Order: sequence, then C-alpha cells, then structure tokens
Amino acid sequence: DDLKLKILEILNREGKSLLALNSMLFADAVNDRLVERKLEIRDRNANQVIWNGVMTKAAAIALNPVMVVDVVSSAVIDVVMILSLSRLYSIPMTQHGATGLLKTIAVGLGGITLSELLVTLGLGSLKTALGLAAPATGGISLAPYVSVAVTQAAVAGVSTYAIGQVAKVYLANGASWGPDGPKTVVNTILESLDETSILNRIKDELRAKLDLQRRRETQPSVEK
Repeated sequence: DDLKLKILEILNREGKSLLALNSMLFADAVNDRLVERKLEIRDRNANQVIWNGVMTKAAAIALNPVMVVDVVSSAVIDVVMILSLSRLYSIPMTQHGATGLLKTIAVGLGGITLSELLVTLGLGSLKTALGLAAPATGGISLAPYVSVAVTQAAVAGVSTYAIGQVAKVYLANGASWGPDGPKTVVNTILESLDETSILNRIKDELRAKLDLQRRRETQPSVEK
C-alpha cells in the first residue's frame, strides 16, 4: 500500500514531466526511423546511379568499334557517375574534383582497373578488326564481334561498378576516407565484390539491349 501511494504521489507530482519525457522518447524513435529510412532510400538511389553508369559504359563500349574512343568514353562516364553521386549525397564537387577522386580510386583498385585497360586494348583491337572485316566477309565476322564486344563491355562495367561503390562510401562518409584511408575502403569493397555475378548480369542486360536494338533496326518502318 505504501508503494502504491508513493507511485501515485510521484505520478501526481511529476505526471506532466513524465508525459513530456515519454513524448520526447517517442519522437526521437520516430525521427531515428525516418533518418534510417532516408538513408536506405539514398543508398538504393546511389546503387541505381552506379548501375546506370555500368550499363551506359557497357553499351558505349559494345557499340563503339574504335578502341581509342573506348578508353576516353570510359573515363568520361566514370566522372559523370561520380558527379551524379556527389549531387545525391549533397557533396559539392567539380569535374576536376571528380577526376581527382577517380584517379585516387583507380590507384586503389589497381588490378581491376589494369585488367580493364588491358582488356580494352586487347579486345578493342580485335573488335575493331572484326568490325572492319564485316563488309569483306559479308557480315560473317559480326558474330564474333558481338561476343568480343560484350565481353569487353562487361569487364569495363565491373570496373565502373567497383569505382562507383568506393565513391559511394567516400561520399556517404562526408567526402572522407575515414581514419584508415582509401586503401582500406577499396579493400573492403573488393572483398565483397562478386565479379562473376556482376559480369553475368551485365552480359545478360547488354545482350537484351543489343537484341532489342537489332530488332528495331530490322523492323520495317510503317508509313502513315
């Protein structure tokens, strides 16, 4: 009975304060959930920006028969992707800044970007030769051309995916690499990267796009 009376006394004396405290705790919980939800949406949007960059580069490389243009367009697409991510995370960034960030990430990625360059140069030369040979072979060389182009594009796409994921972490952290520097961020991304899965997804989506474009080109136009 004494305990009940004590509780009633506290409620009577501090009731309004307790209600206010409870309301504040509830508001904080709601706010935390809203912030968490906002971060989830932004992360999902960032991943979509990255994938758009991946497929844009893959399509550009697959459809372009000139090797030198492949190298230049790859860098441009990566820079544009980084700028898009910076806007998403409300981080002011110039084209020069995005290029500098791309260089930093590329150095950290090392093997992946080197592989992309070697594949671009090697398969790019083969792709150019097959494309030029198409008229002389009656289009027979176009079959291996498509296979080579898709492979080259997929490898380049994986590189862009890795670059995008590293840039996302950097920007989400307020344009900071954290105490351990870029190498740690890059290594963490690389360890979680499923290259085979990404390669296959790029190839599947790219083949679907190429098939759709081919059907559109071969479909007779209907005059009104």
